[in-house]
Amino acid sequence: MKLIKLEAHGFKSFADPVVLRFNGGVAGIVGPNGSGKSNINDAIRWVLGEQSSKELRGDSMEDVIFAGSKTVQPMNRAQVTLTFDNRDRLSSIDADYISISRVLERGKGINDYFINGEKSRHKDIKTIAMETGIGKSSLAIISQGTVSDIAQSSDEDRRMIFEEAAGVSKYKFRKLEATRKLDSAEQTLKIVDAKITELEKRLEVLKKQAEKAYKYKEKSEMLKSIEVGYLVYNIDKNSELEEKLSKELEGVNETEESYKKDIQTIESHIDNKLELLKEVNKSIAENSGKKTTLEVRINSLEKAIAELRIRRSITAEGGGSISNEERMKAIISEVNSLEITLKQLKSSYDELFKNKHESQEKINTITNDINSLNIKLQQVNDDESQAKIQLNILSDLKRNRTNLFLGTKTILDNKTIFKGFKGIVADLIKTPNEYLVALETILKNAAQHIVVDHSDTAVKAINFLKKNNGGRATFIPLSTIQAKFVRDDYLFAIRNHPGFVGIASELVSVEDDFRKLSEFLLGNVIVVSDIKTANEISTIMEKKYMVVTLEGDIIRVGGVMVGGTAESSENVLGMDDKIEKLKKLLPGFAAIKEKLRSQVEIKKDELRKEENSQKHIEVQLGSLNATIASEEKRSNELKANITVNNLENNSDEFKNLNDAELQISELNKELSILVFNINTAIDEKNSLEADIESLRKKNIENNKMLNSLLSSFKEKNTILTKALSELELDRERLNAHYGMTLEYAKENFKLEMSPQLAAENVRDLRIEISELGNVNIDSIEEYEEVLARYTEDVSNRDEVIEAKNICIAAINEMDKKIVTRLSNIVNDVNQEMHKVFSSMFGGGTAKVEFVDPNNILESGISIYAQPPGKTVKNLKLFSGGEKALIAISLLFAILRARPLPLCILDEVEAALDEANVVRYAEYLQELKEKTQFLVITHRTGTMTRVDALFGATMQKRGVTNFFSVELEEAKKLIEQD
Repeated sequence: MKLIKLEAHGFKSFADPVVLRFNGGVAGIVGPNGSGKSNINDAIRWVLGEQSSKELRGDSMEDVIFAGSKTVQPMNRAQVTLTFDNRDRLSSIDADYISISRVLERGKGINDYFINGEKSRHKDIKTIAMETGIGKSSLAIISQGTVSDIAQSSDEDRRMIFEEAAGVSKYKFRKLEATRKLDSAEQTLKIVDAKITELEKRLEVLKKQAEKAYKYKEKSEMLKSIEVGYLVYNIDKNSELEEKLSKELEGVNETEESYKKDIQTIESHIDNKLELLKEVNKSIAENSGKKTTLEVRINSLEKAIAELRIRRSITAEGGGSISNEERMKAIISEVNSLEITLKQLKSSYDELFKNKHESQEKINTITNDINSLNIKLQQVNDDESQAKIQLNILSDLKRNRTNLFLGTKTILDNKTIFKGFKGIVADLIKTPNEYLVALETILKNAAQHIVVDHSDTAVKAINFLKKNNGGRATFIPLSTIQAKFVRDDYLFAIRNHPGFVGIASELVSVEDDFRKLSEFLLGNVIVVSDIKTANEISTIMEKKYMVVTLEGDIIRVGGVMVGGTAESSENVLGMDDKIEKLKKLLPGFAAIKEKLRSQVEIKKDELRKEENSQKHIEVQLGSLNATIASEEKRSNELKANITVNNLENNSDEFKNLNDAELQISELNKELSILVFNINTAIDEKNSLEADIESLRKKNIENNKMLNSLLSSFKEKNTILTKALSELELDRERLNAHYGMTLEYAKENFKLEMSPQLAAENVRDLRIEISELGNVNIDSIEEYEEVLARYTEDVSNRDEVIEAKNICIAAINEMDKKIVTRLSNIVNDVNQEMHKVFSSMFGGGTAKVEFVDPNNILESGISIYAQPPGKTVKNLKLFSGGEKALIAISLLFAILRARPLPLCILDEVEAALDEANVVRYAEYLQELKEKTQFLVITHRTGTMTRVDALFGATMQKRGVTNFFSVELEEAKKLIEQD
């Protein structure tokens, strides 16, 4: 492999492009000192990968770029290219010619390498250098300083020359790489072992946690599978029940009103018929009296006519008449007395009839009272049942916390973990019942916020929720919150405003430790009586504060208004008060029911008494009616006697019996009409009494139906309320706890067992899950992750151990090759050293050997030299010329033993005398067959014995130029120095 061309531009003093072509053999480069001829050496070293700026005689790498002179501007780029003939394929690059270039631009600090025009790496250049032996550390580039170093260096430093000659650089480099890899592997092994030890400790803990978490997950999944199906079943069942009951209850109010209306209508009809019955009875009584009177008159007339006929017959036979004046007076007196008696009797009859009517009204009133009391009793029973259901629901909510958000419930279930836990807002703020609606409206979800001492506790709790998939929660650290308030000027303006109730924080009671909490949540909220007042006060305060009414209407900051009918919900605020109130209320129902039952019994007693009184009145009416009839009969008889007497006295009025009989006929007609009217009235009476009885029975039935309807309504409404409550709780749990919509749950979960068994399984699973205690759900993933890392690290450790063993094997292999090659080169050089030394010194002997033959890897190499006529002595005691010649002899011996393709000699013969210079130059001719030499010199003996000569000059100050010269010209160039 021969250097055939060197090109340089911008490198050191090569401001102008330099191109040197070589044909092998020995080429000399001459020139005066300072002409830049040695820059050729630097250029070759630089392009072959030199990284030290000091080796290139500079302070920084950018010093290799032409710095300029008084006449030439500095350059910003340095480039050197070497072209080699590689037809012998000494390099592994499959090309006949190889060009190696290096480029450096000022300010960039980046060196670019090129091989055959393609950008390459510094490592690629080093590979070529090591393959061919032209590297910067080899014998390919030798300067005067190198010769001095060989002569004066220690045995250990001298060893490096033999290593280069032996070509062990690549093995040492590979060994160094293997050693670095071995060190790295051992370091990595320590780290991996430490990691494995740490992971084993973590795995032991995580495995237990993961097993617990697996159980939790398995049971939770089982619970989810069963409970979601059970919830869907309950939701469907309660939805169907809601739909059914809602339809059934839809028309209850109308039916109730219809029944009440019918009852009122019937009562009105009964009253009307009783009035009619009263009139009919009165008519019957009057007509019966008239009938009796007519019958008596007719009877009297008939008797009078008969008597009259008898008397007339007697008179016609000559009999006398008897005066009846005194008798008539007595009869008239008796008739008058009877009229008075009858009037009194009829007055008494009317009074009794009125009493009977009033008694009936009392009976109706008492009956209605009894019905009303029974309805109230039923209502109390329903209220008691409703209160019991409500108490059970609230107690269940409080016990199971099913109305709490999942995150809040999770923290409450594990509150003992957090030392700074204080409670939830709803438990810490006590609210009077009259303000409960307003406060619930203000706080809303904030009632479930969790109060803690410091933010650190909140952070710990939030991390706990994340790790355990426990939902979300809001935390209020007491140490960071600040009280809120209403400005004094605004407060002064509204204090006496009608309807102003107070600042919300002043309406609740809290312990002193939590006063700041109530002022933080409620200190800037105003409570008023109604929405009208709220609007007025909000306007006064320029919409800067929230205003809430006792009914829960809101005017927010900025004026947004919210109101209407609130949806019912089981708010956690005031729940304890509600439960306590219900517990106190329940015992009172028994007393109320007992009181109502007692009132019913009293009314029943009153009803019995009134009914007995009415019966007594009816008996009295019958007796009185008979007395009146008897007295009227007697009165009519007496009146008939008076009539007979009048007939006798007024014979002129009855001129014949036909007139009397005619009067009887008229009376009989009148009597027939009265009888007809009486019978009609009796029929009407019977009809009215039947109607009244029918109406009363109908009303009794209606009242029974109404009571049954109301009882059924209350019962169904209670069932509906319970169903709706369960429905809401089930939907809330489905959504809040499992994050599912009902539609998704229906599509993906079915109840595979009876509802009763499902309920038992849900209860048992909840207990089992609760007994697991605190569960780190992330431990499953963490365990798998750590286990994967552990497995990976164990595998890595095996790989590192294998790599370590490979490195050790590689190091051992490199050591063997180095020992073999060094042994061979020392032996081969020894064989050549004697010849070269004898030739260079004109006799004598020399040899090289290992200082420690038993440790060739580290042993230094000594030179033993004995020039002709001198005894063997320490190399350092030779003269400078002798040292140089010994060193050159060694170099030539090495080149004979291991020829190099290229060798650059930079004034190595400077210390030799002329005779030895000649020997040196002539010996180069012997070596040029196998080694191409590039000699930088100013010695004539060398110049005269080279194959080609290049001169270096500086025609422009600071700029080197090269040209081919003849020997005489070369001498002139040297003389210019």
